[in-house]
Order: sequence, then structure tokens, then C-alpha cells
Amino acid sequence: MKDLPNIERSAFKRGQYVGYGGGTWRIFRFGGHWNAVRRPHGFLAAATLEEMSRKLLHMEESQS
Repeated sequence: MKDLPNIERSAFKRGQYVGYGGGTWRIFRFGGHWNAVRRPHGFLAAATLEEMSRKLLHMEESQS
């Protein structure tokens, strides 16, 4: 995995990642895409982790 500024490997769930952008997101691969979920509600989908990183950065900017 590339070194992405707002995504890191999960220490607790193998094959999953943790993303940061307007909150904390759980990132996992399902159905050929990367999905990110946040509680109480929030969902993002992307083809690559790089694309997910950009979307999370946009979420962070929109929260400011």
C-alpha cells in the first residue's frame, strides 16, 4: 500500500483500514470496491485506496 496521509492499516481487523476525514471511518473491500463506513451514518465507495483518500480529504475540508 502506498503511504497515504489519512489511511492506515487496522491494528484489529486483518485486511481492513482506518481512515480519517471529518471523523473516523472503517474501510474494507467488498464487491470489488473499497467501502468506508462511519457511525452514526456515513458511507463512501471508491475503486482504489488512493481515490478513497481523496474523498476523505474532501470530507475533512467540508467539515471545516
